[in-house]
Amino acid sequence: MILRLDNFTPAFPISAVVIVGVCAAGKSTLASNLARAGIEAKPVAQEHSGVPELFRRTGETVIVLVANWESVHKRRRLAWEPKFYQDEWDRLTMARQKARLIVHTDWLTAQEVANRVVYWFDEYYGFAQLWLSRPEINRSERVGIRAHFNDSKDITRFDSHFGRGI
Repeated sequence: MILRLDNFTPAFPISAVVIVGVCAAGKSTLASNLARAGIEAKPVAQEHSGVPELFRRTGETVIVLVANWESVHKRRRLAWEPKFYQDEWDRLTMARQKARLIVHTDWLTAQEVANRVVYWFDEYYGFAQLWLSRPEINRSERVGIRAHFNDSKDITRFDSHFGRGI
């Protein structure tokens, strides 16, 4: 059941959410956790591509996950040197410039990363004000409301860098 939302529209048109980052930064895990919150997000393997704007083929709202080499090495036990990490990091330059949100994941659990992104999403798009004005909207209804607006696929580029550096 979708609640009737009298005259509520998001503060910005919601565009497809794209997650990029180096290997083992948590892209796929974050996408799964966001889906449970009603936010469709696509992890993109931009770090492996020589096409600087590959991520833009999937969506416009870019979230960059940052993890340092030591964290990546510990998470995946990858058999590559810091040079390979640096190559991946360099391939993400354009994505970092276009990012709406950058989250450092080194010292956060997967759930903490997801919580920060959901908080940002709600603040950026104006859902936080809706939750305050309508406290009777429970968690599962919030998921449905986010999903309803996220499904609209209105691809619009904004230049604001709200929330960078969380």
